[in-house]
Amino acid sequence: MDLLTEGGYPKGKCILVTGPPGSGKTILGLHFLHRSCQEGKKCILVLTRELTADILTQARSLKLNLEPFLENGQLHIRNIFEDKMNKIKSVSKFGKGLCAVDTDIIEYLSSMSSEVDVVVIDNIGVMAITHDIREFADEFSSISIILLKNGCTSLFVMDEDSYELTHRLTGYMVFGLIRLTTQENYSSGKTKQYLYIEKMRNTPVPVKYSLFDITPQGLRVISGMKPFLK
Repeated sequence: MDLLTEGGYPKGKCILVTGPPGSGKTILGLHFLHRSCQEGKKCILVLTRELTADILTQARSLKLNLEPFLENGQLHIRNIFEDKMNKIKSVSKFGKGLCAVDTDIIEYLSSMSSEVDVVVIDNIGVMAITHDIREFADEFSSISIILLKNGCTSLFVMDEDSYELTHRLTGYMVFGLIRLTTQENYSSGKTKQYLYIEKMRNTPVPVKYSLFDITPQGLRVISGMKPFLK
C-alpha cells in the first residue's frame, strides 16, 4: 500500500474505500487503525452496522489486537447502531430510526477532541438508504468538512451497492478513492482479491488492478494485472 500510494495515506485528507462484500474493506480500515495506534496517533472508529464485539474479534483473527489501545484511551469506538438500539429497546416500535445515522455521526464528530489524528467510518453507505442524492451529498459534505477542518486523516468505508446507488458521487468528493474487488475461480474454488487506486490527488498512482493478500503487517501486493476493459 505504501508503495502504491508513494508513502501512505495523505495526511489530513479523506479517502474512500469501496467494494463488494468480502473484498477486504473493513480489514483495510482495521489495518489502518492498528498501524496508526502503533505510531502513537489518537484514533476513532465509527461503526454504523457492525457490532463492536464482532469487529474486535475480526481484528484479533488478523493478529491485530485493538484492546490495549482501547484501554489506554488511544482508540475510541463509537457504535452508532448499538447506541440507537439501546435507546429504543423499551419503545414498542422497535427498529424505528435505525437507518438515520447521519445526524448522530455529525453530532459526534463535531464534538470530538481536536487531538484526534485518524478517523475510520464503517460503513458510510447506510446514509444512502434514507436520503435522496442531494440530501446524501449535503450530509457527506458536512462530515468531510468537519474531518478536514480538524486535520484528521480519514477512511470512509462504503459498500459497492451504496456507492452505485449514489451515482458514485462520493468518489468525486474525496481526496482519494480505493476500489477493492474479488474474482472467483470456480474450478479451484478460490477467490482472489484485487485493489485499484482509482484516484489519489497529487500522487501518480498505477493504472492497474493489483492482486493482494491480507497479512498481519497489512495488505501485501502480490502482482499487477492489466486494466479491465469496458
